[in-house]
Amino acid sequence: MNLVNRLKNEHPELKIRSLNPVMCACLTMNRIDLPHFVWSLDRLAKGEPANVVRVPEAIAKDAILALGRMLEQS
Repeated sequence: MNLVNRLKNEHPELKIRSLNPVMCACLTMNRIDLPHFVWSLDRLAKGEPANVVRVPEAIAKDAILALGRMLEQS
Protein backbone atom coordinates (compact mmCIF):
# COMPACT_ATOMS: atom_id res chain seq x y z
CA MET A 1 0.00 0.00 0.00
CA ASN A 2 2.88 2.38 0.68
CA LEU A 3 4.15 1.96 -2.88
CA VAL A 4 0.68 2.50 -4.33
CA ASN A 5 0.12 5.59 -2.20
CA ARG A 6 3.54 7.01 -3.08
CA LEU A 7 2.91 6.48 -6.79
CA LYS A 8 -0.50 8.15 -6.48
CA ASN A 9 1.12 11.16 -4.81
CA GLU A 10 3.99 11.37 -7.31
CA HIS A 11 1.74 11.00 -10.36
CA PRO A 12 -1.59 12.76 -9.70
CA GLU A 13 -2.19 12.92 -13.46
CA LEU A 14 -2.56 9.11 -13.54
CA LYS A 15 -5.36 6.97 -12.19
CA ILE A 16 -3.52 4.65 -9.81
CA ARG A 17 -5.38 2.38 -7.43
CA SER A 18 -4.67 -0.66 -5.35
CA LEU A 19 -6.02 -4.00 -6.47
CA ASN A 20 -6.94 -4.61 -2.84
CA PRO A 21 -7.59 -1.27 -1.08
CA VAL A 22 -8.78 -2.92 2.16
CA MET A 23 -5.67 -5.00 2.79
CA CYS A 24 -3.59 -4.41 5.88
CA ALA A 25 -0.23 -2.75 5.50
CA CYS A 26 2.69 -5.16 5.69
CA LEU A 27 4.48 -4.30 8.91
CA THR A 28 7.71 -5.93 7.74
CA MET A 29 7.83 -3.90 4.53
CA ASN A 30 7.13 -0.73 6.53
CA ARG A 31 10.40 -1.30 8.42
CA ILE A 32 12.55 -1.27 5.29
CA ASP A 33 14.53 1.95 5.03
CA LEU A 34 17.52 3.11 3.02
CA PRO A 35 20.21 2.27 5.63
CA HIS A 36 18.93 -1.30 6.01
CA PHE A 37 18.62 -1.72 2.26
CA VAL A 38 22.22 -0.56 1.77
CA TRP A 39 23.36 -2.88 4.58
CA SER A 40 21.67 -5.79 2.82
CA LEU A 41 23.30 -4.90 -0.52
CA ASP A 42 26.70 -4.64 1.20
CA ARG A 43 26.24 -8.10 2.68
CA LEU A 44 25.35 -9.48 -0.76
CA ALA A 45 28.42 -7.87 -2.30
CA LYS A 46 30.60 -9.52 0.37
CA GLY A 47 29.04 -12.91 -0.37
CA GLU A 48 27.37 -12.94 3.06
CA PRO A 49 23.64 -12.57 2.37
CA ALA A 50 21.43 -11.97 5.41
CA ASN A 51 17.88 -13.13 6.05
CA VAL A 52 17.84 -15.60 3.16
CA VAL A 53 14.39 -16.93 2.32
CA ARG A 54 14.27 -20.38 0.77
CA VAL A 55 11.28 -21.65 -1.18
CA PRO A 56 10.58 -24.85 -3.12
CA GLU A 57 12.06 -24.99 -6.63
CA ALA A 58 8.66 -24.79 -8.37
CA ILE A 59 7.73 -21.62 -6.48
CA ALA A 60 11.15 -20.08 -7.14
CA LYS A 61 10.81 -20.82 -10.85
CA ASP A 62 7.42 -19.06 -11.04
CA ALA A 63 8.72 -16.14 -8.95
CA ILE A 64 11.72 -15.65 -11.25
CA LEU A 65 9.39 -15.67 -14.25
CA ALA A 66 7.13 -13.05 -12.62
CA LEU A 67 10.08 -10.85 -11.65
CA GLY A 68 11.45 -11.05 -15.19
CA ARG A 69 8.10 -9.94 -16.59
CA MET A 70 7.98 -7.01 -14.16
CA LEU A 71 11.49 -5.91 -15.09
CA GLU A 72 10.62 -6.05 -18.79
CA GLN A 73 7.92 -3.43 -18.10
CA SER A 74 10.36 -0.94 -16.60
